[in-house]
Amino acid sequence: MSQATIEKLEPKEGLFVLHLFYQFAAGEAAGAGSSKTLLGGLEALVTEARAADRSQAATLSLIGRADLGFLFFSPDLHRLHGWEKRLAALLGRHGWKKVFSFFSMTERSDYTPSEEEHADQLSSQEGLVPGSPEFEEKMGSFRERMHRYTEVRLYPTLPDWRFFAFYPMNKKREAGANWYALPFAERKELMQGHALVGRRYAGRVIQYVTGSTGLDDWEWGVTLFAHDPFDVKAIVAEMRFDPVSARYGEFGPFFTGLQAPLAEILGRLAV
Repeated sequence: MSQATIEKLEPKEGLFVLHLFYQFAAGEAAGAGSSKTLLGGLEALVTEARAADRSQAATLSLIGRADLGFLFFSPDLHRLHGWEKRLAALLGRHGWKKVFSFFSMTERSDYTPSEEEHADQLSSQEGLVPGSPEFEEKMGSFRERMHRYTEVRLYPTLPDWRFFAFYPMNKKREAGANWYALPFAERKELMQGHALVGRRYAGRVIQYVTGSTGLDDWEWGVTLFAHDPFDVKAIVAEMRFDPVSARYGEFGPFFTGLQAPLAEILGRLAV
């Protein structure tokens, strides 16, 4: 093995993210196969992923267009790539086919308020004098809040919430609806309004938006977790009427399901 393969490949900031969705094709399994061997191999791989430095893994029982899903976060691309290839080999021997994958990275938002904008708001809207104790206290709170927000976007922690949904998306480049032709200030205003919709679902829906421009066919992936599927349906429906989605959004296939242990997932399929 070359030194380049052994060394870590880590991003400047954030984590690599990989969604993998598989479907069981019993007719193509090599013989009867051993469900115990399959389960043992999968559990060993997921245990390894969860024990790796700053890495996480979720196992998913999918509904409809796929049967089994994995979601990995890792700072090391070589390690993530290895897990993907080992899964492909292990599942392939037992009659499984990959039906969808998505490679992306956690990223900070380009549209969060800047310190200058917040300072101007404190002065113009609240009448606070720059340098005054109240002004500095509010600026300190703003910096702390933005730091936490950025850390959560770049280094999220997967929840144990039961319901899962994922879809890829783009921003349009059509005549009369070209997101990338809009001035930055207009895009920022639109995105801040879009974010207000999401904040209304705080405590009910956890959302991760990961960037895939230059990495996959779509520009972003949206991963949602909730206790109640109704809340996922509601937030997606409400956001479709927001101008960012209604005018500029393009959406790929939806994958939904439940977080579950591997034994439970395979038990439902009786494989």
